[in-house]
Amino acid sequence: MLPNRIRISKKATDTLTMIKGRTGLTPNILCRLAIAHALESGSLRKRVDSNQDGQEFNTNTLLGEHAELYAMLIRQQVRGEELGKVVAQLVDDGMGLFSGVNNLSDLFVKCKGKVE
Repeated sequence: MLPNRIRISKKATDTLTMIKGRTGLTPNILCRLAIAHALESGSLRKRVDSNQDGQEFNTNTLLGEHAELYAMLIRQQVRGEELGKVVAQLVDDGMGLFSGVNNLSDLFVKCKGKVE
């Protein structure tokens, strides 16, 4: 079961702030994209880091109505770890999707291949 609140890293928080300014998308939507990208690429590190010194999200805000779906997808890849820490790690790992994003069009191009 997901915790009520999830805190991400300071590095992820800084990246989200920068990308929000460039695209206008809210951090929770950007986090969802990062999580989906990390899950798809299988990039979740074997060891989950506990660096959670950044922004804190209410789980319902962060993952929306599909929170349990995210939880099930995460459990398929990781067992025995605290889900809140795993979500934070997935956000960190998925931030690679945002490299080189200067506007919403750039983000769309990067995500387009992920959706099809």
